[in-house]
Amino acid sequence: MNAKGCVFGLAVVVATTIPLLPAAHGTQRAPYCRASGCGKTKGDGAEVGMSKADTSGLPKKGPATVTKGKKTVKRLVPYEYQNVHACPHNAPDGEDAGCERTFKACINVKDADGPLVTVYRRLLVPNKRPGKWDRVGETCWPNLVPNASSKPELTVAMIRAAFIKTPFVKPKATMEPVGNRTLVNLPNYFTADFSGPGYGPDEVRTVTLLGHKVQIKPVLKSNTFHFGDGSSLGPTESRGGGYPDGDVKHTYEQRGTVKASVTTVYGGQFAVDGGKFTDLPGSATITGPAQPIQVLEATGRLVR
Repeated sequence: MNAKGCVFGLAVVVATTIPLLPAAHGTQRAPYCRASGCGKTKGDGAEVGMSKADTSGLPKKGPATVTKGKKTVKRLVPYEYQNVHACPHNAPDGEDAGCERTFKACINVKDADGPLVTVYRRLLVPNKRPGKWDRVGETCWPNLVPNASSKPELTVAMIRAAFIKTPFVKPKATMEPVGNRTLVNLPNYFTADFSGPGYGPDEVRTVTLLGHKVQIKPVLKSNTFHFGDGSSLGPTESRGGGYPDGDVKHTYEQRGTVKASVTTVYGGQFAVDGGKFTDLPGSATITGPAQPIQVLEATGRLVR
């Protein structure tokens, strides 16, 4: 996904401090996501920044020098937090453009909807203008940062829900010989036809989620052909084909009427705001309509 830009609100919170890792400007910071580690985590986000526990435990207050009357005293004052998508050139109170990394990095992190954000904070000292933002670290749990955003985040879970609601093409089982009529002991060539209404393999559906243009592309994972006589073929990545090169063939051994169908498993890919397509977790299983096929038995007869 471009990506994936989002504007975050600012908020003030209060509470106690906890120790974290040292960082620039006297703040704390969790490990960076290295390029080789993005999206390859142990399950708690440790390789893409702060863990879930680190994020939820961010301090809500910090020490500052406060002027009280003619005296200056040390006291705890609230932190103000802001999240920025973890992409190059983004900064608090500035650019917040999205990029592929900000969503992809959190896909395989357990219990994390993402996106991957860089967390900044500053102290709110009474009677003083807010100071410079300090970088805290990166996290896949932006909603756990204390009051960091007044607007909801676009998450992979939201995109996944939109994928599930996609009106997928229902695959239709077509056959040669044509006309849905065949003979006993005659090889038949089947094809999964995706020409119906809806979105089929590699067709792009565009939706708007929280102001972002999200492109959703169904991807064919497998087809299972049901021939109607109790037998089937698949799962297979093949779509079949006609005579003589099709690789999905079936021969009926008894006459009668059967109903053939195809079950397709769709995977998905997504892109945000014109970014690159990224694999989406999960799949959707769609079974197409049953097609009646008349199986006839040929008989010989002498005529003159």
